[in-house]
Amino acid sequence: MEIMKSGVYRIVSWPGELVPEARVLTAGEDGVTVTAPGAAPERDQQFNVEVREDGLAAIQTPARLFPSRSLSYKEAEKGGRVILGPLSDFPTREWRIEPAPQKPYPAPFFIRVTDSDLMLAVSPKLIFPPELELAPYNFDLQNAWAFLPVTEDD
Repeated sequence: MEIMKSGVYRIVSWPGELVPEARVLTAGEDGVTVTAPGAAPERDQQFNVEVREDGLAAIQTPARLFPSRSLSYKEAEKGGRVILGPLSDFPTREWRIEPAPQKPYPAPFFIRVTDSDLMLAVSPKLIFPPELELAPYNFDLQNAWAFLPVTEDD
């Protein structure tokens, strides 16, 4: 089983039939969306992922700076919009990052709400830039994410 390690990552949506190109998780003034690689400043497409021993993880932006904002949501309900939480020195929301049973490369992961059958997914709503929402958990790679490590040189 692939274990997620703490670090700074570009978090990229897994391409699929509906969206053949990968899109990068991006923090912006209006919250968190997905955009094309390089369509936003690099720091807006880098997230600090802090993984605890129990497997729960905080996903924070800006990477390498504190205070920061955590990837969050208001209510854990289907269709709930994924937002950036308040500016804080400590994570305000944690997620469970689980490897997908499929094994393509780079390794896909699902970002799940803790203690729930919901997961982070790109919203099917036809808006630009695409928003993120909570969707029922499934094993469809369309809802998977690749965590691409960012080095200090990036």
